[in-house]
Amino acid sequence: MSEKNYIEEISEIWEMVKDSFRETMTETTINLWFADVKILSFENDTITMGIASELKFNIIRDKYISSIESKFSSLLGFDIHVHLNFIGSATSSGKLAAKAPEKETKKEERKIRETPDFNFEYTFENFIIGSTNKFAQAACVAVANNPATNYNPLFIYGNSGLGKTHLLYATINRLKQNNPNIKIIYTNGEDFTNQMIACLANKTMEDFRDKYRKCDVLLIDDIQFIAGKVATQEEFFHTFNALFEDKKQIILTSDRPPRDIKTLEDRLKSRFEWGLIADIEPPDLELRIAIIKKKAEQVNVFIPDDVLTYLGENLRSNIRQIEGAIKKLGALSFLSGKDINMNLAHECIAELLGGAEPVNITVDKIFTAVFRKYGISKEDLIGPKRNKEIANARHVAIYLIREMTEMSFPNISKVFNRDHATIMSSYNKALSMDQMDAMFSLEISDMKKEITGQA
Repeated sequence: MSEKNYIEEISEIWEMVKDSFRETMTETTINLWFADVKILSFENDTITMGIASELKFNIIRDKYISSIESKFSSLLGFDIHVHLNFIGSATSSGKLAAKAPEKETKKEERKIRETPDFNFEYTFENFIIGSTNKFAQAACVAVANNPATNYNPLFIYGNSGLGKTHLLYATINRLKQNNPNIKIIYTNGEDFTNQMIACLANKTMEDFRDKYRKCDVLLIDDIQFIAGKVATQEEFFHTFNALFEDKKQIILTSDRPPRDIKTLEDRLKSRFEWGLIADIEPPDLELRIAIIKKKAEQVNVFIPDDVLTYLGENLRSNIRQIEGAIKKLGALSFLSGKDINMNLAHECIAELLGGAEPVNITVDKIFTAVFRKYGISKEDLIGPKRNKEIANARHVAIYLIREMTEMSFPNISKVFNRDHATIMSSYNKALSMDQMDAMFSLEISDMKKEITGQA
């Protein structure tokens, strides 16, 4: 493999390191300090990174270097040392001179963020649709094709990492395709607040209002950040009214519906509910597998079908977790020189699950719980015997596995050495009993508590 490709692999791991910082840092902080850092080389246990800004070089060296080394070491499985190289031009006035281009860079980054250029990375065509996101996707397509008509405002909510920002960018891209001269403003709740504070301090609020109230489309990600901020909510209330009265499109996203945003003024909650509210739920098993397959193809990582299914059954958090798993699998495969297989997937999953148990461990616990409750061993459950006691316990085991692991019926059929139709029949029998028999439902509830350690 060429040196270029080698650096590309390490650069992907660097993206994973930056992703991990989102647990403790805002997106603005991550972009400010780490967006322009380049991977220059990786030799033995040392990663060399290039930084063109003297200010960023000093800040990363003094505040973040140990965290970066720790994250790299955790992801790669061995101790990593990070060496920083200043790759900018020397100045006679040192750190002070470095601040001027830093300010300009930040200004330019914010400009790009507010009016994104067309970018094929985020389109409706490469947004993978499933039952948990198809309504939100359809709403964004409708708004992009006919802004400020039926769905204004459009309010999309769901947990982090489920594709809300992808849909916003896809909407922007379609709007720009349809009308290259359309004036679009895209920002997030935190940046909106910070910009307003800066304009208040500089006495330039008229510029701020002109910017936000004279656009054709306003998109604000994570609008929940303005909650509890009285002045910001007041300003946004008037911005909303001005745009709505001028028949301009407003699109907002949040991690929860308007009524659940605490400390958000009632008058804003009611306005957010004027148009259409669409939610995005965590992807189901089939959608997760489809996402994993598509994401792997995009980064030229080949994942066998059994590993695809294993990842889909275990990675249930969000799409960012899925992307992280694919990048790590690719890196582990590259660094070890081994093809991706179940053993490599197990190694990858162990850390990404963050303490949660893989499906195979949960299945073993289910077999143990069934044995304790009914005295039927795993061998009898998966064996050929069909007497009433064993058959009933088998129905329960199949039902619990499907409910607690999201394993597909074909995969459950492999565990029990039975065909797909038999497994579905067992599941439906237990499901019916759970819905109609109060005593049976209590037994199932107690067993779930035992399996999850809540008993």
